[in-house]
Amino acid sequence: MAEETPIRVARPGDTAAIVALVNEAYLVEAFFVGGNRVEAPEIRELTTAGELLVVEQDDQVVACVHVSVRGEGGYFGMLAVHPRVQGQGIGHRLVAAAETRVREAGRRRMDIKVVNLRTDLLPLYDRLGYVATGTEPYTHRSVLQPCHFILMTKRL
Repeated sequence: MAEETPIRVARPGDTAAIVALVNEAYLVEAFFVGGNRVEAPEIRELTTAGELLVVEQDDQVVACVHVSVRGEGGYFGMLAVHPRVQGQGIGHRLVAAAETRVREAGRRRMDIKVVNLRTDLLPLYDRLGYVATGTEPYTHRSVLQPCHFILMTKRL
């Protein structure tokens, strides 16, 4: 069960598994963006920096989140949970771990970006205490329809 599965810092050897996981989990965004969500060089960089947390089940990476300390706050993104283990609370646990990591670094604010077309995510982050604070252009991948980021913040 998810509560029994430890969260750990990703290692460079996890790169291929994380790339596959994230790209599969983000297929849900194919209706508004093209291309892969991530490529191996980006993941290698994040694992080398120690900025990815992962959950394994049966020796396979099934979830991850990018977390970093930025200025006076922190940021998390690229939250991905394999479809076969969704609904087990793993995503919530990863968000809590990211918040703890930033709090332990002495920061009192967590920032996230949510694509406005991901209307399924906005109520989830509202329930977790995140508040919309503004918008920002979406520039990560080529778009199939107009979209933008909604910036959200939570006081830790």
